Amino acid sequence: MAGPDTTGVLEVEDRSDRPEPGAPVLEVRDLRVQFPTDDGLVTAVDGVSFDLDANETLGIVGESGSGKSVTSLAILGLLPTSARISGEVRFRGRQLLGLSERKLQPIRGRHIAMVFQDALAALNPVQKVGAQIAEAISVHEDLSKADLRDRVVGLLDVVGIPNPARRAEQYPHEYSGGMRQRAMIAMSIANEPDVLIADEPTTALDVTIQAQVLEVLERIQDRTESSIILITHDLGVVAGVADRVLVMYAGRQAEEAGVESIFYEPRHPYTQGLLRSLPRIDARSSDRLERIVGQPPSLVAVPPGCAFHPRCPHARVPGRCNEERPELRPVAGAAHVAACHFAEEIAAELEGGDDR
Repeated sequence: MAGPDTTGVLEVEDRSDRPEPGAPVLEVRDLRVQFPTDDGLVTAVDGVSFDLDANETLGIVGESGSGKSVTSLAILGLLPTSARISGEVRFRGRQLLGLSERKLQPIRGRHIAMVFQDALAALNPVQKVGAQIAEAISVHEDLSKADLRDRVVGLLDVVGIPNPARRAEQYPHEYSGGMRQRAMIAMSIANEPDVLIADEPTTALDVTIQAQVLEVLERIQDRTESSIILITHDLGVVAGVADRVLVMYAGRQAEEAGVESIFYEPRHPYTQGLLRSLPRIDARSSDRLERIVGQPPSLVAVPPGCAFHPRCPHARVPGRCNEERPELRPVAGAAHVAACHFAEEIAAELEGGDDR
């Protein structure tokens, strides 16, 4: 029996409100997110700004607690009401911060979608996977039952799930970890969003499945021309898929540049530390992986000056490092910015040696 017709499952529709060529799809300006707690006010995101261009993949990296996921949730308006949010988040020039839930609903899922970190927790355990994907589609489109089923099966097929018609009738616990993550991706792309935010999509997956999930994201982007924000703690994950990388530390931007510049010409000591902690093919068997000494600071009491200075091997204390907060500024051309007082000096020291 012939399978479902998947023609047009991921065809890009003609949307007259697409941004002009060259204009960012998403603009984030001075985004700040604070949470009141019993211990004081926690600033989880502290003045983050970036643009996301059409058909671009932006990797946002940093240790746990750096503010990566909170940034993505703020963009989608998914933070609790207790959060204090300021700044600007503009999608095609339209300010999203402050919109009511009713006004955000047509945008969320339809134009900006998210792949959550824990697929098992994000999927409803008592509802079939196909039904959950169908529900995501039905919120925005009115399709017949037959067309809806064909769309669901086609989406599962696109993300590489074998026997998609049968798998659509199964529950999340009947899927492997990698398949659940693919099902989450299928649900997220069901409405052909302009922006796809993937929050740690490969966490807890083995290396082979990680590669498969990342390959699915790349394939989807090629077919839909969507923009992707890939959030991860692992610079190695973004190496082969990102166009630009934004490095965050303690809720702030430490560095931002093209992926090659980040890997071959890192200008912030924190970025350099993350790179040194990655396994290298050319390393000798006797070489040990380096680590960044210390722990990330408590967001209730971020150190004065540069938040990274207590862990920084280049810190000059007492001095500017612990007294003056460094501004994000161009350090290797306009496209490469870093928040370090001595970025140029550090770069000069590394010119004759291995920067990783």
